[in-house]
Amino acid sequence: MVLLIVTLNIWASINFNGQTLINENAQVLADNILVQSSHSAAHYIENNDIEALNTVTESVLKSKYIVEMVVYDNRGVVLSRSENALSTKDRFLNPLNDKLANMSPKPYVTDVTNELGELIGFVRITVMSKALQQDATLFVHTISKTTLLMALLAGMIGYLLTIGLRPFSANSYIVRDTPD
Repeated sequence: MVLLIVTLNIWASINFNGQTLINENAQVLADNILVQSSHSAAHYIENNDIEALNTVTESVLKSKYIVEMVVYDNRGVVLSRSENALSTKDRFLNPLNDKLANMSPKPYVTDVTNELGELIGFVRITVMSKALQQDATLFVHTISKTTLLMALLAGMIGYLLTIGLRPFSANSYIVRDTPD
């Protein structure tokens, strides 16, 4: 019985905390990619290596949750952009096509600074929040189903042990010593 209660408690915790974590995933993913790409971009911007910036831009798009990336200099001039990247004006002012709008694209921007802390550019990526949430929700549901199966098995094992151990309980029989 205790095992069943513990398993059900784990299941409830996974469902409740899972939804919270799903909502935070897009922000964490964006922050991690922005930190990594801004460090690389800083080096390449200072060395005026546009080809290497293009390589960084294309490598970020290998994640299925990132739809576009643009690297700007400190004046806002585009240094590198993915092939499907929209201009800032188009991204924020014009309506998106239906396929893209259904995936809830969210842009994230970070500063690119050199070793002295001077601003030398910006990096903007767009994360497909809905796609990330769908995959994460599928994962949480899979874990939830597994946990419920464990709860069911724990209940069955407990029940079977109770029935199986009944003959050995103190109330079922009395052991009498026979005199020798």
